[in-house]
Amino acid sequence: MGDNSTIAPLPGDVGLTERLDPWRLAPKVGLRVVDLAGVLTHLDKTERIHLLRTAERNWSGGVYPKCLPDGSQVCILNPNHSHRRQKITLMEEVTHVHLRHEPSVLTVRADGVQVREYVEEIEKEAYGVGAAALVPWDTLFPALNGGASVDDLSEAYDVTTELITYRIKITGAYRLYEARQRRKA
Repeated sequence: MGDNSTIAPLPGDVGLTERLDPWRLAPKVGLRVVDLAGVLTHLDKTERIHLLRTAERNWSGGVYPKCLPDGSQVCILNPNHSHRRQKITLMEEVTHVHLRHEPSVLTVRADGVQVREYVEEIEKEAYGVGAAALVPWDTLFPALNGGASVDDLSEAYDVTTELITYRIKITGAYRLYEARQRRKA
Protein backbone atom coordinates (compact mmCIF):
# COMPACT_ATOMS: atom_id res chain seq x y z
CA MET A 1 0.00 0.00 0.00
CA GLY A 2 2.96 2.33 0.54
CA ASP A 3 4.49 4.46 -2.14
CA ASN A 4 8.18 4.13 -2.97
CA SER A 5 8.03 6.29 -6.07
CA THR A 6 10.42 9.06 -6.88
CA ILE A 7 9.20 12.57 -6.27
CA ALA A 8 8.92 14.99 -9.14
CA PRO A 9 11.38 17.87 -8.83
CA LEU A 10 10.08 20.82 -6.85
CA PRO A 11 10.54 24.44 -7.84
CA GLY A 12 14.12 25.39 -7.11
CA ASP A 13 15.29 21.79 -7.70
CA VAL A 14 15.54 20.89 -4.01
CA GLY A 15 16.91 17.45 -4.78
CA LEU A 16 14.14 15.50 -3.07
CA THR A 17 14.34 12.08 -4.67
CA GLU A 18 12.59 9.71 -2.27
CA ARG A 19 9.61 9.78 0.04
CA LEU A 20 9.65 8.20 3.47
CA ASP A 21 7.20 5.29 3.36
CA PRO A 22 5.58 4.62 6.75
CA TRP A 23 4.16 1.31 5.46
CA ARG A 24 7.72 0.05 4.92
CA LEU A 25 8.87 1.58 8.19
CA ALA A 26 6.06 0.16 10.38
CA PRO A 27 7.35 -3.45 10.47
CA LYS A 28 10.80 -2.17 11.44
CA VAL A 29 9.34 -0.81 14.70
CA GLY A 30 7.13 -3.85 15.27
CA LEU A 31 3.83 -2.63 13.82
CA ARG A 32 1.61 -4.74 11.60
CA VAL A 33 -0.81 -2.62 9.61
CA VAL A 34 -3.94 -4.69 9.15
CA ASP A 35 -6.86 -4.21 6.82
CA LEU A 36 -9.82 -3.04 8.85
CA ALA A 37 -12.17 -5.09 6.67
CA GLY A 38 -10.92 -8.27 8.33
CA VAL A 39 -11.33 -6.81 11.79
CA LEU A 40 -14.84 -5.57 11.02
CA THR A 41 -16.09 -9.09 10.35
CA HIS A 42 -15.95 -9.62 14.11
CA LEU A 43 -18.23 -6.67 14.81
CA ASP A 44 -21.97 -6.54 14.39
CA LYS A 45 -23.59 -4.26 11.82
CA THR A 46 -24.35 -1.50 14.34
CA GLU A 47 -20.72 -1.37 15.48
CA ARG A 48 -19.44 -1.31 11.87
CA ILE A 49 -21.81 1.54 10.99
CA HIS A 50 -20.70 3.41 14.09
CA LEU A 51 -16.98 3.09 13.26
CA LEU A 52 -17.25 3.86 9.55
CA ARG A 53 -20.05 6.42 9.46
CA THR A 54 -21.18 7.88 12.79
CA ALA A 55 -17.72 8.14 14.36
CA GLU A 56 -15.68 8.24 11.14
CA ARG A 57 -14.25 11.68 11.91
CA ASN A 58 -13.47 10.80 15.53
CA TRP A 59 -10.63 8.41 14.79
CA SER A 60 -7.80 8.09 12.30
CA GLY A 61 -6.03 5.00 13.51
CA GLY A 62 -4.60 3.26 16.47
CA VAL A 63 -2.43 0.50 17.82
CA TYR A 64 -3.76 -2.33 19.91
CA PRO A 65 -1.68 -2.02 23.11
CA LYS A 66 -1.10 -5.76 23.67
CA CYS A 67 1.67 -7.46 21.73
CA LEU A 68 1.12 -10.44 19.48
CA PRO A 69 3.08 -13.63 20.29
CA ASP A 70 5.93 -12.49 18.00
CA GLY A 71 6.18 -9.16 19.86
CA SER A 72 4.61 -7.04 17.12
CA GLN A 73 1.51 -4.92 17.56
CA VAL A 74 -1.54 -4.46 15.35
CA CYS A 75 -2.14 -1.04 13.82
CA ILE A 76 -5.49 -0.19 12.21
CA LEU A 77 -6.09 2.84 9.97
CA ASN A 78 -9.45 4.40 9.17
CA PRO A 79 -10.27 3.05 5.69
CA ASN A 80 -12.49 6.05 4.96
CA HIS A 81 -9.56 8.42 5.17
CA SER A 82 -7.48 9.22 2.11
CA HIS A 83 -4.12 7.52 1.55
CA ARG A 84 -2.43 10.85 2.34
CA ARG A 85 -4.30 11.16 5.65
CA GLN A 86 -3.51 7.54 6.49
CA LYS A 87 0.16 8.26 5.78
CA ILE A 88 0.52 10.81 8.59
CA THR A 89 -1.63 8.70 10.91
CA LEU A 90 0.65 5.70 10.39
CA MET A 91 3.77 7.85 10.75
CA GLU A 92 2.36 9.19 14.02
CA GLU A 93 1.82 5.62 15.27
CA VAL A 94 5.34 4.63 14.19
CA THR A 95 6.61 7.65 16.13
CA HIS A 96 4.68 6.66 19.27
CA VAL A 97 6.39 3.25 19.18
CA HIS A 98 9.82 4.66 18.35
CA LEU A 99 9.63 7.21 21.18
CA ARG A 100 8.31 4.51 23.53
CA HIS A 101 5.21 6.45 24.48
CA GLU A 102 2.99 4.71 26.99
CA PRO A 103 -0.21 3.55 25.29
CA SER A 104 -3.27 5.56 26.18
CA VAL A 105 -5.92 3.84 28.25
CA LEU A 106 -9.65 3.44 27.95
CA THR A 107 -11.73 5.00 30.68
CA VAL A 108 -15.44 4.77 31.33
CA ARG A 109 -17.35 8.05 31.56
CA ALA A 110 -20.20 8.55 34.03
CA ASP A 111 -22.69 7.74 31.24
CA GLY A 112 -21.02 4.36 30.68
CA VAL A 113 -19.32 5.26 27.39
CA GLN A 114 -15.71 4.14 26.99
CA VAL A 115 -13.33 6.82 25.77
CA ARG A 116 -9.64 6.76 25.03
CA GLU A 117 -7.44 8.98 27.16
CA TYR A 118 -5.93 11.87 25.19
CA VAL A 119 -2.61 13.28 26.39
CA GLU A 120 -2.13 16.41 24.31
CA GLU A 121 1.62 16.73 24.88
CA ILE A 122 2.30 13.17 23.72
CA GLU A 123 -0.01 13.45 20.71
CA LYS A 124 1.53 16.76 19.65
CA GLU A 125 5.02 15.29 19.94
CA ALA A 126 4.16 12.20 17.86
CA TYR A 127 2.38 14.25 15.19
CA GLY A 128 5.16 16.83 15.04
CA VAL A 129 7.96 14.26 14.77
CA GLY A 130 5.97 12.26 12.21
CA ALA A 131 5.28 15.38 10.16
CA ALA A 132 8.96 16.37 10.25
CA ALA A 133 9.95 12.88 9.09
CA LEU A 134 7.54 13.02 6.15
CA VAL A 135 8.30 16.66 5.26
CA PRO A 136 11.89 17.34 6.34
CA TRP A 137 13.09 20.92 6.71
CA ASP A 138 16.19 20.45 4.57
CA THR A 139 13.99 19.90 1.50
CA LEU A 140 10.99 21.97 2.60
CA PHE A 141 12.88 25.24 3.05
CA PRO A 142 14.45 25.39 -0.42
CA ALA A 143 11.09 24.49 -1.97
CA LEU A 144 9.34 27.25 -0.02
CA ASN A 145 12.08 29.72 -0.84
CA GLY A 146 11.75 28.73 -4.50
CA GLY A 147 8.05 29.55 -4.53
CA ALA A 148 6.45 26.10 -4.24
CA SER A 149 2.79 26.32 -3.25
CA VAL A 150 1.05 24.23 -0.60
CA ASP A 151 -0.56 22.23 -3.41
CA ASP A 152 2.83 21.69 -5.12
CA LEU A 153 4.31 20.48 -1.85
CA SER A 154 1.34 18.28 -1.06
CA GLU A 155 1.81 16.53 -4.40
CA ALA A 156 5.58 16.29 -4.07
CA TYR A 157 5.53 14.78 -0.59
CA ASP A 158 2.28 12.83 -1.14
CA VAL A 159 0.72 14.24 2.03
CA THR A 160 -2.32 16.38 2.74
CA THR A 161 -2.33 20.12 2.25
CA GLU A 162 -3.17 20.37 5.96
CA LEU A 163 0.08 18.63 6.85
CA ILE A 164 2.09 20.95 4.58
CA THR A 165 0.40 24.00 6.10
CA TYR A 166 1.15 22.66 9.59
CA ARG A 167 4.84 22.18 8.71
CA ILE A 168 5.09 25.67 7.23
CA LYS A 169 3.53 27.23 10.32
CA ILE A 170 5.28 25.11 12.97
CA THR A 171 8.69 25.85 11.45
CA GLY A 172 8.02 29.59 11.52
CA ALA A 173 8.23 29.82 7.73
CA TYR A 174 4.71 31.11 7.06
CA ARG A 175 5.81 34.70 6.42
CA LEU A 176 8.45 33.45 3.98
CA TYR A 177 5.81 31.28 2.28
CA GLU A 178 3.40 34.22 1.94
CA ALA A 179 6.17 36.48 0.59
CA ARG A 180 7.24 33.95 -2.04
CA GLN A 181 3.62 33.36 -3.07
CA ARG A 182 3.07 37.13 -3.45
CA ARG A 183 6.23 37.37 -5.53
CA LYS A 184 4.99 34.56 -7.80
CA ALA A 185 1.63 36.27 -8.30
